[in-house]
Amino acid sequence: MPWNSTTKMMSLPIGLGDIAQAVGYASGDLGTLIRNGVINKWAKFKPVRRGGLDYSSQMNSGRTEWQSGSTWWKGDDGHCGLSIEEATDLGSFNTGFLYKLRTAALPWNYVRPQGGIGVQPYRAFDFFRYKGDAEAPVGAIAATDIWLDSNYAGQFDFDTNSPDGYELSLGDILLNNAAMTNYYLGVMLWKSNGTYYLLTSSSKFVAGGSISIPFTGAQSLVGTWQMVPFISSRQYSMGSSQQSGIYASLFGIGNTEVTLHAPGTVVDFVVFGEWNAAGTAISYELVITNHSSAQQSLSGVAVELRTTTGSQAPASGTLVTTVNIGSVTVPANGSVSRMGTITGLTKSSSLTYWVKGYATGYTNAEYMQVEESPDTPE
Repeated sequence: MPWNSTTKMMSLPIGLGDIAQAVGYASGDLGTLIRNGVINKWAKFKPVRRGGLDYSSQMNSGRTEWQSGSTWWKGDDGHCGLSIEEATDLGSFNTGFLYKLRTAALPWNYVRPQGGIGVQPYRAFDFFRYKGDAEAPVGAIAATDIWLDSNYAGQFDFDTNSPDGYELSLGDILLNNAAMTNYYLGVMLWKSNGTYYLLTSSSKFVAGGSISIPFTGAQSLVGTWQMVPFISSRQYSMGSSQQSGIYASLFGIGNTEVTLHAPGTVVDFVVFGEWNAAGTAISYELVITNHSSAQQSLSGVAVELRTTTGSQAPASGTLVTTVNIGSVTVPANGSVSRMGTITGLTKSSSLTYWVKGYATGYTNAEYMQVEESPDTPE
């Protein structure tokens, strides 16, 4: 069968029944199928608005693939069958491109041919090598919690797809007659009070490669924001002024809530402490989590035990002892744990016991109350 329902790929010879299966619509008329069927907009080969009745000359000699130099699938405007609204001016929070961007008014919809011989004819051959489960070349942001380092630096990372030749790539889609690989990935961070920032990647899109937007000196970004990506011919960093250029939304991807955490939270420490039944020792487990994309080498790692009375804050309590652990290396986006026992104690019913983990440069962890032994009589 020309339409393979398992691989979601179309080969020759193509009949109307094959197209009907591919687009999930029952009709014996080609125009009806193209106008009403579900057609994957990220498929490289699909019906597009372009004059001409037959592009089969752009197939290879065995008629098994399109030639590498074929261009019919780009359509008349180079947008590859997608509705892409380009802007040369950013506007403002409540006007123009930025307003449309943050209100999701710039979708990339599939633009179907309208028919008419010599104008936008319907062509069955447009479905040759159509891929029904094609994916967009860039997806959503990879992480929505960003931990800033001591320089208030961090980066936004976006998931990418490596097109297989039957899916649209960044190099296929044209903006202002230039491939997307000539542009930068940007994000607009905004709040409902009208505050917004624009940031872009430091390098241009790379087809099939990872895409990130690094930034530094971002003290004003600590907190929670709405973030929406866009495409830019201009570069932006913290404090940049708006410039004229070429701008478009990124595939119509909408807003995502992101939170940027202040320095000191790149690595966090959690300690679980528990008394033994005799009330003479505390077993503890220190869990250190690295939220950054780089390995963290920590020195001065320790666990301290404090006691409090009444409503006294743990930080103001009495230091009982400190267990020095030393140096610990925590892998990128990973965790490590250290376990031990604090001995030589005599538990007092008038005191509350607290444990806390820390390292040089990371002293803001919370105190955790030591739990009773599960073997302690009630």
